[in-house]
Amino acid sequence: MLSVLLMLALPPTAAPAARPVTSQDPPVRVWFNSGGNYGYGDRAKVYAKSTQDGYLIVLRADGAGRVRVLFPLEPQADQRITGGKKYELKGRGGREAFVVDDTSGHGTVLVAISKSPFRVDQLAQNGRWDTRALSTPRVQEDAESGLLELVEQMETPGQRFDYDIATYVVAAQYTRDRYTDPYAGPGWWGYRSRFGAWYGPPYYYGHWRH
Repeated sequence: MLSVLLMLALPPTAAPAARPVTSQDPPVRVWFNSGGNYGYGDRAKVYAKSTQDGYLIVLRADGAGRVRVLFPLEPQADQRITGGKKYELKGRGGREAFVVDDTSGHGTVLVAISKSPFRVDQLAQNGRWDTRALSTPRVQEDAESGLLELVEQMETPGQRFDYDIATYVVAAQYTRDRYTDPYAGPGWWGYRSRFGAWYGPPYYYGHWRH
């Protein structure tokens, strides 16, 4: 009885203090359907998401170094997106972002977000994207560095931008396995740093100017 009375007399134990909620989301992300594993002729879906409202540009370099702009589809189109919203980057006619035309190897997609609109005039001609100006020798040598240089040409002076890069893989063998082996895994994918290391699950790194 004494022990029970002592327990009742003790003050209640304080609950642990709640930890502040922090966001682990990077400023901007880009990713693919099918884990970024494709066969020739597959229709690729590309998704992007930013934590803040801003202006978005999305570039794709295929295995041969040819560059296409996935967003916006036209140079004069609105670049603005809403933070916290997942976007599927549609191609013309509302179709998937692109059709995989690489026979093997890999391609690269870069997404960049800024608080100021990107200046696109020097990479456009007659109201359309200038594919010759976009597909520079630098992109053919190093897709990631080449795409970054293109974005740097478009950035507003004195403003910063954040970016993310994702790489998709093209292999004919993967296409066969995907449909013939019901137990085949989803394949591998990852993000690559500027130091040449692969990361998975997705690894974010950013870049900005002051």
